[in-house]
Amino acid sequence: MPAFPTNENFNDPLTQVLDVLRPATYMFRALDAGGDWALRYPGMKGLRCYAVTRGAIWMHIDGEPQPRRLEAGSCVVLTREQAFSMGSRIDLPPQDAIGTLATAPWGAVVTINGGGEVYGLGGMFIFESAHASRFLETLPAVMHFEGLPDQARLNAAMEVIMSELREPRLGGRLVAQQTSLSILVLVLRQQLGQSAMTSQGWLQGLGDPKISRALHAVHVAPAERWTLATLAQEAGMSRSAFALHFHQTVGEPAISYLQRWRMLLAADQLQRTRNPIGEIAAQVGYESVSAFSMGFKKFMGQSPRAFRNQ
Repeated sequence: MPAFPTNENFNDPLTQVLDVLRPATYMFRALDAGGDWALRYPGMKGLRCYAVTRGAIWMHIDGEPQPRRLEAGSCVVLTREQAFSMGSRIDLPPQDAIGTLATAPWGAVVTINGGGEVYGLGGMFIFESAHASRFLETLPAVMHFEGLPDQARLNAAMEVIMSELREPRLGGRLVAQQTSLSILVLVLRQQLGQSAMTSQGWLQGLGDPKISRALHAVHVAPAERWTLATLAQEAGMSRSAFALHFHQTVGEPAISYLQRWRMLLAADQLQRTRNPIGEIAAQVGYESVSAFSMGFKKFMGQSPRAFRNQ
């Protein structure tokens, strides 16, 4: 008889990072537009996601030399506080998006000029974790997907959240919370599916067959006494080749990444539990509380105790 699945079946780096970051706020609306229109969105914290399911629109992100055309089946994800304009034409004077969208509650459809030509879904995530910005900084500033396999599932997940926001029902908060997590997973999976990722970062490392094996080992057993040699062995590479390839792909040395992940785990435990600091230190691979405290202060800018009391 096959064994029942457990949490260990899904103990992968992507799942673990999202468990630590904990999306706390998720807000979605739909847009049904027709004729000529343009909206101006301010820069905002968190991760924002926009998908076009019918028609096409123009999107000009501040700092980019050219606007992007989003066809049906396209999705754009912003991970920084970029302001941008969006509309049927990019040369129109834009209206304030916040004021326009605020005419409808979360989960509703905002109609412009009677609608009928363009339909899209937009939403944002704000993370509960105090160190979420450190994660977002490792992602590309703009992720643009077109016609990828998970697009239909992404659109369906957005519609589920909108339905729960629009018509609150028993268990609706849990449904919306879990669906928001699935949206993040689908978005990040699509980035992993890109054949060429030019920027460096943790997600790029997961997309590399060899580096991903080392990352998986670190995430599964953060307290293990990892060295550059043992991580290279996990990746099936020589020590020198692994060190160079990891740095080029992820953007930092392998041991530096290990320390970063340990400190993020420790910060999460300090924020969510009342476990003794010595116990938390041991869980992330430190035998000495003083060594852990020094490493934590170097990474987070304050001692573990001060971080917990904040």
